[in-house]
Amino acid sequence: MYFDKIQQFQTGVALEITSADLRALIADAMAGNSILELEQIRRPEDLHAYLSVKVHEGAEGLIKRRRPWAGKIKADLAAGKPVTYGSFSNLFWRNLDEQDPDGDEWYRLVANERFDAELTGLLNKVRAAQRILRQSTDSLARMNWASFSSSAFPADVPAF
Repeated sequence: MYFDKIQQFQTGVALEITSADLRALIADAMAGNSILELEQIRRPEDLHAYLSVKVHEGAEGLIKRRRPWAGKIKADLAAGKPVTYGSFSNLFWRNLDEQDPDGDEWYRLVANERFDAELTGLLNKVRAAQRILRQSTDSLARMNWASFSSSAFPADVPAF
């Protein structure tokens, strides 16, 4: 399992990709809040907004090696606070001739079939929650779901 488990890199970085925000969103939607936000999750890529990365060990070295790109998240990384998955991923862009052991390990972690399978598993949990909410006996919830399902969200509409 990739999510909510500490991953140890050979560079000394120990990090965790957490799905806590997604689990909180599902719980909130089941309590009658954030239903629209839950409904907008339709594909694995939509889940990235609900993933965070927390560095448990080796943050100082990572920040030093990734200094040009760490700007806005440097303080949170050093303090052991979670940062968004997207912000953390942005630490690892590079030229083809650049040696980047941290980036290599990050890409091996997130660019493989196991990671994709984990995302699919999370998406299945979201879809299960969506089904439960759609089948609610609460008439207001049912009206909201009918409205949501007939709406087109910006990501669903072609740009051209």
